[in-house]
Amino acid sequence: MTQSSKQLFADLVAEITAVYSENEAKSMVYLLLDTLVGLSKTDILVDKPVDINTDFAPLVARIKSFEPIQYVLGVGDFYGRLFHVSKSTLIPRPETEELIEPIITFAKSLGHSATILDLGTGTGCIAITIACEIQNGAVIAYDISEEALSVAKQNNERHQAGVQFVQKDILTYQYEKSEQLFDIIVSNPPYVTHREKDEMEANVLDYEPHLALFVENDNPLVFYKAIANYASLNLVNNGFFIVEINQYLGSETAEVFEEKGFVEVEIIKDMFGRERFIKGKKQ
Repeated sequence: MTQSSKQLFADLVAEITAVYSENEAKSMVYLLLDTLVGLSKTDILVDKPVDINTDFAPLVARIKSFEPIQYVLGVGDFYGRLFHVSKSTLIPRPETEELIEPIITFAKSLGHSATILDLGTGTGCIAITIACEIQNGAVIAYDISEEALSVAKQNNERHQAGVQFVQKDILTYQYEKSEQLFDIIVSNPPYVTHREKDEMEANVLDYEPHLALFVENDNPLVFYKAIANYASLNLVNNGFFIVEINQYLGSETAEVFEEKGFVEVEIIKDMFGRERFIKGKKQ
């Protein structure tokens, strides 16, 4: 059935604004139509006629139940690339993209091919993006979840990134010395405390994997301590680390790395002005 792309867009937006703001609904519908029908924003603006064979009703129903659209579609965007996602992986977030540029800058400053480790890779979006952007580096990624690694390997194949994935629990292996040392270690580990659940949106709390989100209230820095231990053993001298952090625990997290002897430890704010990353070097 051929119909107006503008009218289709307007009808879907009207449905979704029952539970989301108009701007959020429009963003979702743009992604929905681009992914499923191949309609770009320009196609919609010029009202390109479109043949529709897709039943949008069940998809809209899932969106209106606050299921994240990335899970509805099975893909999420990160640094201009689409990545497969599943209920076993966190959805890539735009603020996490801000990890990438400092890594690229440091890797290009080395004068040789960088060796890079991503701890807790999830979809593999960080590791794969780095591999695609710097091209001549050797990138390895660890994750505890077999299901997450399966998704990451699909994404690796999709983008032909050449990342090596290994199933490891950093909490178990934090004192292990690797067969090779790394120039760069990056991680976006679980860092949300259970007491913060009341601040979270239903689409995150009800659908995203708690294994990848939460840490205990009485030990919120458990993963950063493990990362600092592992990095102290497995970064080269003058090697670089960068981690995403809990915005409420910036100074405490920085202290974890400083106490392990890392230098030039710096807290970085994200696009929203929140303390979101810590970077530093091994002396």
